[in-house]
Amino acid sequence: MVTSRDVARHAGVSQATVSRVLNDNPKVDPDIRARVLASLKEIGYVPNAVAKAMRTNRSGAIGIATAEIQNPFLPFMLEELTKAAAARNLNVTVWNESDPGVPMATAGIAGGSVDGVLFMATRTDTFGVHDLIERGYPIMLVNRAGDEEKADVVMSDHYASGYAAGQYFAAGGRRSIAAIFGPDNTYASPARERGFRAALEDAGIQLRAEHVFSGVTSYDTGVAAVERMRSSLGTLDAVFCSSDIIAYGALDALRGEGLRIPDDLWVIGIDGLSMSGWRSFDLTTQRQQVETIAEKAIDGLLRRIGGEAAEPERTIIPTEWIFRGSSPSIDDGTAADRGNAL
Repeated sequence: MVTSRDVARHAGVSQATVSRVLNDNPKVDPDIRARVLASLKEIGYVPNAVAKAMRTNRSGAIGIATAEIQNPFLPFMLEELTKAAAARNLNVTVWNESDPGVPMATAGIAGGSVDGVLFMATRTDTFGVHDLIERGYPIMLVNRAGDEEKADVVMSDHYASGYAAGQYFAAGGRRSIAAIFGPDNTYASPARERGFRAALEDAGIQLRAEHVFSGVTSYDTGVAAVERMRSSLGTLDAVFCSSDIIAYGALDALRGEGLRIPDDLWVIGIDGLSMSGWRSFDLTTQRQQVETIAEKAIDGLLRRIGGEAAEPERTIIPTEWIFRGSSPSIDDGTAADRGNAL
């Protein structure tokens, strides 16, 4: 095994100098630092994580707590978070926390195996998160709107994306609209629903109760909603789905009923999953900027771990329109240019 003594010999410096470089001591001469870093890479030195944790009282690892991983957006977000963490030389532990008390995350941070935790679990009933926040542990909420006055939050602007969707339909002359929402015990779907309803109300468009459906965030929810409104499909000219995965089911069911998309009615989703660009879906959507969310979430958590942050920070990231074959772009740019600024 390569040791710090081997690195010192290779770089022609003392072992103490190698130690200072490994600990990011700012007093090391830049040229010497560059020489030591080059030696580290050339001879394949891997720092001892246990020894470093003992010196710094930090593990160099973070935890990511999620749940309902079958929602395809969550692995998409998780991939970007782990990539951002790796770029900062952080180890990552991922917990699929179905228990509202988040026991695995609590044990991890209380036991010192991680220095802080990113919570991207979407449900509102994860009460264990509140306890960790109250106890002052380094926490970052990702795409969760709760506890923003007590914890750092990085999230998409779910309300504005819903409002932009309603505004887009109004600008496109859509008047007979159906909506398929996700569950009300999450953060994103209720916010998108509020925004969507507000935009239609502002435009003087009535969203009729018999054209409103809700369910879990799944393909089957989209299919079931279309089946339930089969008798009134001919009266509709647009369908809003509060997530892309719901829209996939709706699209397949609508086409199965012989409807032409977008000639007979427009369909849009929200999330910006890569599958939305597949030819079989060709879905107009609003893309969550997952790379930006991940970068800001990791950096914010690191500031909290390092004691650099004072008051909780709330960062809201706008979504981006992607127009495809399920609905047309609006020439006047109403929705595309102004929707997410509302």
